[in-house]
Amino acid sequence: MNLLKNANTFIQENKENMVEKFRPKFHLAPEYGWMNDPNGFVYYQGEYHLFYQSNPYDSKWDTMHWAHAKSKDLVEWEYLPIAIAPDQPYDKNGCFSGSAIVVEDKLVLMYTGVYEENGIVNQVQCIATSTDGINFEKHVANPVIDQTNLGEVGTTVDFRDPKVFKRGDTYYSVVASKTLDEQKSQGQIFIFSSSDLIEWSQASVLLEGNDQLGNIWECPDLFEIDGEDILVLSPMNMPMEGNQYQNLNSSIAFLGKVDWETLSFEVKSYHEIDHGLDYYAPQTCLNDQGRRIIVAWQQMWGRTNVTDELKHGWSGMMTLPRVLSVKDGQLIQTIPTELYDRLSTLGDDKEEFKEQHLIENEKVNYLKVESASELTELSIKIGNDTEEYFSINLEENVVSISRKYVNPEITGEATYTNERSMDINPVNAIELVIDTSSIEVFIDGKAMSSTVYFDSPIKTIEIHSETKETKEVTISEIN
Repeated sequence: MNLLKNANTFIQENKENMVEKFRPKFHLAPEYGWMNDPNGFVYYQGEYHLFYQSNPYDSKWDTMHWAHAKSKDLVEWEYLPIAIAPDQPYDKNGCFSGSAIVVEDKLVLMYTGVYEENGIVNQVQCIATSTDGINFEKHVANPVIDQTNLGEVGTTVDFRDPKVFKRGDTYYSVVASKTLDEQKSQGQIFIFSSSDLIEWSQASVLLEGNDQLGNIWECPDLFEIDGEDILVLSPMNMPMEGNQYQNLNSSIAFLGKVDWETLSFEVKSYHEIDHGLDYYAPQTCLNDQGRRIIVAWQQMWGRTNVTDELKHGWSGMMTLPRVLSVKDGQLIQTIPTELYDRLSTLGDDKEEFKEQHLIENEKVNYLKVESASELTELSIKIGNDTEEYFSINLEENVVSISRKYVNPEITGEATYTNERSMDINPVNAIELVIDTSSIEVFIDGKAMSSTVYFDSPIKTIEIHSETKETKEVTISEIN
């Protein structure tokens, strides 16, 4: 049985049956079926390639494949065939998350193979290689990292999501896990080294968590920006801390320094990456201009799967990719220039207002409100003709968002609410990126990402402010 061929054939035969109502215009969604974590985000032969966790047969999570898309501008995506399927003994229960690296003219994937044996689910790390960026061959030496590399410091249970990179002449891979304490596990990141991507070292513990950092870590990524080493990962069951970590499962950035002799990470600080309702498993890519770009799954575990319940034939989307930098010990996220290049202004270039402004336009994909002085108080309601709305409120250096008045309603775990808040520094501008079922807020170098399923299309945006200062608003459509 050719599982790869079967998956690709099924998608092509069924994708025309999808319901398009909530399909995003410029966020990557699955060609058909289920999507979760971004995988293998890489710049290869002049294009961005983004793989993702996929169930090609249904809009629910199930045995994972790697689906594949590419883009020249991070806005418009072209679907490519499914790249890898669970067709080997070491990955028969799923090809879980991983990463990609360019080696000469080849594209190499490193992923987690999952197999169950004697009632135990094992997770091991595997390699697949392509000479054309489309067709991949799994290496005969797979798995290349397994229990023999862990020895007594870890187990292949909950051992996944390798992120591979090269430093000097050496390849490294960081892999997420948890500590061995069965009574009280904590997150843990292993790091391995190799000269050829096939023979890997014994595990070193790059970083170990504590009670405040969740009990399992997933999807690590290790990179450097402006001399600062940054470790990104997604902890499960992280306790709330003020306005941070309000989602049960979060995504955080550790800033610090790697000791490349001992292969350990010294943490200086850490913080949440995105404060919205839907953001998980981010992964970064370094392009040919040296820009570090991050993208994440814009959905969350343990929540209503709206498009699946409605039998639309697809589920999941990615966030808008963002450009990363570091300022004052914080990871800064900005909208990529490629999106600005695709914007066409709707109406006047900039419209002035003081206290109220009403926008009646169904085509708005981008909105910016700015002031010559500090924006101290502002409210924005994005709605339709059935009194549904998504709200953004800025007051006293806190931004709050809410989708509680949007239908279909999204529900979740016991502590779940449809509202989130984020602390910010004084600002004079706020940007919104609006897609069919997505609203992303960009302010103070931070972001809040949320899925929003309006029963009827967005038609109005109401802006209100109690302050008397003149403000300017810009609205645009993405071409």
